[in-house]
Amino acid sequence: MNTKRIISLVASLALVLSLSVGLTGCGDKAAQDDNQGSTDGEGTKYTVGICQLVQHEALDAATQGFIDALNEALPGQVEFQNKNASGDNANCSTIVNGFVSDGVDLIMANATPALQAAQSATNEIPVLGTSVTEYGVALGLTDFSGTVGGNISGTSDLAPLDQQADMIVEWMPDAKKVGLLYCSAEANSQYQVDEVQKYLEAKGVTATQYAFSDSNDLSSPVRRASAPAAAWPPCPSATTTLATPPVRWPSRS
Repeated sequence: MNTKRIISLVASLALVLSLSVGLTGCGDKAAQDDNQGSTDGEGTKYTVGICQLVQHEALDAATQGFIDALNEALPGQVEFQNKNASGDNANCSTIVNGFVSDGVDLIMANATPALQAAQSATNEIPVLGTSVTEYGVALGLTDFSGTVGGNISGTSDLAPLDQQADMIVEWMPDAKKVGLLYCSAEANSQYQVDEVQKYLEAKGVTATQYAFSDSNDLSSPVRRASAPAAAWPPCPSATTTLATPPVRWPSRS
């Protein structure tokens, strides 16, 4: 891929990033078929590979918002290879390595495991992440200041974790013990639960972490967490969002 093509695509993506923030919240459910874009029209043609971790309304909307914004910025110039990993991290690696072999011009990685797979697969093809909480944690960066550098950039969905701790105390003022559920397979889930625990304990609330590895492993930690204490729904991640609806257990302390 020559430098001129990269510069042209990245310049257009600056517009796409500003557009996609608004579109991800209102896009229709993304179709999961390959080759959603069009190659008709004038101008340089680009191929964009999309790796989405799992089919879910929120992730679908992020993918569709990206597609819509890029088609608006480069009408008729983009062909999309849209792949879904069906919730399997190993599939993310297979998909992204396929994109690298095909020589796509850009990879969009939807969710942390997809971004990690893209990081491992290439240091040359531009990569944009979305539905990623904290890039420093996801990519194993020390002293992360908000800029990844290299060929990776993207948007973050990190919520203010101190305010989440405040909300727990506000909603359950009598709770002295809180169980925090998180997915041990996702680095950003661990990061969030550690931060929320820190804020809760500063408020005098005892917080205990309960881990699960995937959606099939969720029922046991939920029972253990809700038995002695108030329990808080899982720290957001692709796995926990897919596995659980919003839940609020009554205080037992």
